[in-house]
Parts: sequence; C-alpha cells; structure tokens
Amino acid sequence: MSYKLYYFDARGLNEPLRMIFALGGVEYEDVRIPLGDIPPPPTIPAEIKEKCTWGQVPMLEFDGRKICQSLAMQRYFAKKFNLVGSDDWEAAQIDEYVDSSKDFLQVWVPPLTEKDPAKREELIKETKAKTVDKYLKTFDKIISANGGKRLVGKNLSWADLWLAHVLNNLELVGGVKLAEGFPALKALCDTVFATPEIKAWVEKRPKSKF
Repeated sequence: MSYKLYYFDARGLNEPLRMIFALGGVEYEDVRIPLGDIPPPPTIPAEIKEKCTWGQVPMLEFDGRKICQSLAMQRYFAKKFNLVGSDDWEAAQIDEYVDSSKDFLQVWVPPLTEKDPAKREELIKETKAKTVDKYLKTFDKIISANGGKRLVGKNLSWADLWLAHVLNNLELVGGVKLAEGFPALKALCDTVFATPEIKAWVEKRPKSKF
C-alpha cells in the first residue's frame, strides 16, 4: 500500500506519526511544505489545500482514502501497531495523555516563534514557570506511579511518543531542557529514543526549525 503524508517541513504536531511509522516499518512519501519565516503562518499550496478536507495539513492519503487531522491519523496507526494499551481503560488514559501533551506543546508556540530575542527569553521564562506544576510535575508523578519509564501499562504507547517528542522538540527549538530535575520524565524520554526504530528515524530525519 502506498502512503503519502502532507505536512510542513517541521516536526510539529505530526512528528508522532512519523515515529509510529518508524516503529511499524511503514514506508511513505513525506511531502514537506516549506515553513517560510514564521510568523506569519506558512502558506499551503493551492493544489494541496484544495484536497484537504479542512483546508489544512496534515493530510495522509492511502488506498483511495484520506485522513486530515493529526491525532486521528496517529490513533488509527497506533491501533494497528499495538500502541494503545492492553484494554479500553488504558486506551482512554493514553488518549488523555496525548491530548495533554498536545496542549503542553501548543502553550510553547508563542515563545518559540517570537522573533525579538529579549522578548523571546522573557516569554520562555514565563512559560516555563507556568508549565512546571501543570505539566512537568504531573507527568513525572504519573510516570513514577507506573514504574518510572512509561505513562500507561507495561508497553510503549503513542502517549509516550507524544510526550518524548514534545520535550525533545522544545529542547531542539528553544534550548529548553524541561526534563532536567524530573527523573521519570527523563527516563521516559531515554526509553523512547533508545528504541531502535525511533533512534534510527531520529538520526536520519530531515533537519527542520520546528
């Protein structure tokens, strides 16, 4: 089966799908739309935009079908590759932590896209202070209660991929090392990025700003 993924030249909201594809050994065409100098938001070429159900990317085409929301496509393939827990309760917990990881990432968009260096540093400091209790301490506590390396259950889940991606992306984009001082968070990240398929993907993936 042929897969064609349309997204920006970025890790962003859809890097977890690429990580899932790496785990599943899925070959696909990775169509990357140039970001430009954001802000303002990047422009999606008309010939791609008109094919997208909601006029936005990501969009994944395969087998005469298309999916046009990041979490929908990620959940679809997470189910295929057994990354959704061992039962419905674990799947629900995983969904909760994925949604929370996405919220966590989006909180950081304003500081990381700020062009003025002084203002950027101030926004990074403010955002870090706001997210320590709500996200970092909470996630660290959840991981610790589950054995110290994963968010849910005994096996790797797409929630683990999401959280590891967010923390890694914030470090790559803004030099913000949020896992420091949170042993369980660091252990989760180390576990995810030591997974052979993920490690191989990260080593070869295209360099991108975001």
